[in-house]
Amino acid sequence: MSNSISDNIFSTTRTHIATLSIKEIASQFSTPTFVYDAEVILRRVAELSEFDVVRYAQKANSNLAILAMMKQQGVVLDAVSAGEIHRALRVGYRGGSDVSGRHEIVYTADIFDQDALTLVQEHNIHVNCGSVDMIEQLGKVTPGVEITLRINPGFGHGHSEKTNTGGSQSKHGIWHEQLE
Repeated sequence: MSNSISDNIFSTTRTHIATLSIKEIASQFSTPTFVYDAEVILRRVAELSEFDVVRYAQKANSNLAILAMMKQQGVVLDAVSAGEIHRALRVGYRGGSDVSGRHEIVYTADIFDQDALTLVQEHNIHVNCGSVDMIEQLGKVTPGVEITLRINPGFGHGHSEKTNTGGSQSKHGIWHEQLE
């Protein structure tokens, strides 16, 4: 009989991540342990880069090492909070835009708290406004700043009502009928 939890926790036949033994990782670091294969991440970014600018939502994973990899690959980082802006800045992302007009950080949200609004203003971070209130708030502190709009077209998808990206049940975006 085994004394190690790691002997019985894997329901897959995969025994390695990259060149590392999953069993040894679990023994050394205990469980749960999160392991990311940088080669896989870099390969996926390269594949996506063939089609368009790659954007990464920190909501998926805000691990600083992964964010730094994204920065090195020229990935645009999406932030939805002051904390996510701080993490982006910490790994070297900057506000403003490059000569082609591409932004390194895009703040995409439906509301501003005071910290996020201050950071957006101080670092010239591009804002994708998801509410009329955001446009008004930003206009008061940085009149004339260029923005993009997150529009709710009246339909969308998600695995539950809480994650729908559009439609009457979604909390995201400016309702399409509010556009003038």
